[in-house]
Amino acid sequence: MGFSFLTRYNLFMESGNLITNDNSIVRYKDYLIVRNMYYDSAHLIMHFEDIINSRSELPRREEYLEIFHSNAETVENKSFANEIEKQIQRQMDVNTVNGHSSHNFKTFFRLLLKAIAEYQEDIINANYVEVANVKAVSTLKKRTFLSYAYYDKGLTQALFYYFWLRSGFLYVNWMWEGVNKNGSTTKEQLEDALRKSDQFLFLRTTNSELRMPGSHFIRQWCAWEMGNYYTKNKREKYYTSFYDKNEPRNDLLDSFKPMREVVQGEIQY
Repeated sequence: MGFSFLTRYNLFMESGNLITNDNSIVRYKDYLIVRNMYYDSAHLIMHFEDIINSRSELPRREEYLEIFHSNAETVENKSFANEIEKQIQRQMDVNTVNGHSSHNFKTFFRLLLKAIAEYQEDIINANYVEVANVKAVSTLKKRTFLSYAYYDKGLTQALFYYFWLRSGFLYVNWMWEGVNKNGSTTKEQLEDALRKSDQFLFLRTTNSELRMPGSHFIRQWCAWEMGNYYTKNKREKYYTSFYDKNEPRNDLLDSFKPMREVVQGEIQY
């Protein structure tokens, strides 16, 4: 939850509830697969976010593995859960020295989110078609530009649904420029989207939020989007905060505020 009222669990469950063959603002080749993808993802991270956000003493390996295995029993796609576990184990084995793993709960949770994001990306790449009735989705709604440093189609699409359900419009460039055309969006297209936007939201990396080792710098294209938006609107700039305990230490985010929720399309902080 961090500084926000949002959790990935709630975003994924809400997205799954919204996706049906006859009532979806996004078209898919197979609605059931995408819907179950969100439900399974939510079930697999159940309780993990509560622990990150509310417990001062994080669980030991035996406890969090027990939570994971208990969650895995609730998912529809068992092969998905098994593959996620194998991916995490492979990553954990890399850093095991003399039989002792350097991993802890935060590392396991980060690897879990990474594996889920990769699974979601595969499902969406195979099934995403387009946003249905773009005019109805975007007209007369507060418009927010989403800037993100990494490909996380499952989460970015869940945020799109979240804004739409609250009378807002979230511009996510891959949803407009093509699901399999990563990197093809021109600066002219982005600049046009930035100019039309009333708000700017930066999706931060899990490493940054969990204060874990690794790269925390803001990618060049995100910095460009931030700077470009600043020339058009010096206010209404926000960042996601799922797991923060303290405000991020980054000069580029000094003038940004954490997004708590969205009400009638407007980001609240």
